[in-house]
Amino acid sequence: MDHEPKKQIHPEFQRYIDQQPYSIILDGLKFTIDKDVFPPDMGKCSQNLARIAQAYPAQTVLDMGCGSGYLALSLKRSGVPEVWASDIHAPAVDCARKNVERNESVGPVHVVQSDLFENIPVTVKFDLVVFNQPFGPGQGDTVCGCGPDGGYRIVRRFLRQAADRMNPDGVVIMAFSDREPAENSPDQVAAEIGYPVRTLLHEYYGEANNYIFEIRPRQREESGRNS
Repeated sequence: MDHEPKKQIHPEFQRYIDQQPYSIILDGLKFTIDKDVFPPDMGKCSQNLARIAQAYPAQTVLDMGCGSGYLALSLKRSGVPEVWASDIHAPAVDCARKNVERNESVGPVHVVQSDLFENIPVTVKFDLVVFNQPFGPGQGDTVCGCGPDGGYRIVRRFLRQAADRMNPDGVVIMAFSDREPAENSPDQVAAEIGYPVRTLLHEYYGEANNYIFEIRPRQREESGRNS
């Protein structure tokens, strides 16, 4: 029987995992990062996503794959009236709920355990969805909730579902690092589906090119109606 070798965890990622649980203050918000929860203070990606997302005048926002709840709390503190946080990974959901309680002065955040949009009420439509998705599929045991449903597979599944869950001018923001193969990049998957894409950030750090993309899932639907 052939055994596929486990994918190696990046050494920086492993250092953060080895520290868990630990507490941090990030952008003035208090967090405990529990065991097996993705560390938002690793690298620049999460904080870049928060900074860029805060520039959008959104009324209803979803932090998909919320992990510790950092992006959700950051957006709530910036003044977004209604914020949701969702993750399929039970330890992340528990961690996010505790962090919302720790930062109760910021205001309420709806935290749900869900496989993408599955357990989010269909009546809720979003102006902005931020998804710091796993950039590639994992192998072997899941780490911080990142398993085989990563990279191309989860990006395509998410973007297909997102079109029905956005308001007419709704925007999706996703990140990517070219440590993973290009076919996993959200801009390529979105273009394949036919969604408009714009690059919001391209920086080289951590020995990789890092990107943040804006994707508009509803525009393909609207253009189809008008053609």
